[in-house]
Amino acid sequence: MRFARGDRRQIQTAVLGNSDSAAVLMLPLEAFELDAFRRRHEADMFWFGLLLGGCGFQLTTKFYRDLL
Repeated sequence: MRFARGDRRQIQTAVLGNSDSAAVLMLPLEAFELDAFRRRHEADMFWFGLLLGGCGFQLTTKFYRDLL
């Protein structure tokens, strides 16, 4: 999960629904987990939750593939 363009930090927790939500979930950090996560939460929106000390920005999933 990323929250700023060009930012490659990995976010491990998020909240569902809106930035003030207390519905916390763990985000996948491994590429092989991402497809299942996307299917399970296809109608959900993720946020860097304010209650977790986050900025309140919406998060999106992105699959990075390092090409050598």
